[in-house]
Amino acid sequence: MLSLRLKTIENMVDPGKIVADIGTDHALLPVELVLSGKIKRAYAVDNKNGPFLRAQQYIQASGCEAMIEAMLADGLSTVPEDANCWIIAGMGFDTAILILDQRPDVQVNQQLIVQVNHGVDNMRKYLMNNGWQIIDERIIFEAHYYQIIKALKVKSVVRLKSEDIDFGPLLRKEKNSVFTEYWKFQIQKLQKIVNQLERGSKRGQQLQKQINSINNMLNG
Repeated sequence: MLSLRLKTIENMVDPGKIVADIGTDHALLPVELVLSGKIKRAYAVDNKNGPFLRAQQYIQASGCEAMIEAMLADGLSTVPEDANCWIIAGMGFDTAILILDQRPDVQVNQQLIVQVNHGVDNMRKYLMNNGWQIIDERIIFEAHYYQIIKALKVKSVVRLKSEDIDFGPLLRKEKNSVFTEYWKFQIQKLQKIVNQLERGSKRGQQLQKQINSINNMLNG
């Protein structure tokens, strides 16, 4: 059974796509996508031998060898061109962009589902600067808060406002309960730091500005 995080990613995959799951570990997601009938072809990619072997074993045990290829590879470097939906999830921002930078010549209409464990705002800025348009965003809580972005490669850059980069162009408009909880939690963390700083300090003023920005977004 998939975790809520992986289930959310599964739900964001369009039917019929050929998926490349980068950092697949046990290949749970590709197997679930194939067994559910949502897709018919996938690549389960990992750059470490242990996870690669576990993926291979799980694919075989699930009877999906004809539809899912386990690959011992570094990111997207050797993923076949027919993979039209890349999934990069469960890693840091720096690792995610290193993987994406392996494929600078991306075909228009390529899809990407990305979930980074930190630096989500930087991820949005990277996507904008590299010709990706955000077409879906989800936020969930499963022991931690996770923001998941679905993007489409387009011909021209779609500019984002600063508040879109910080809060998400779609998430900040929807403002669902998990999104609101997350940002209220961030306010509490920032306020705790402000309270420990010397009154009127430059750092305290910067953090108070962040708090005000979040409040304005939530109340806007």
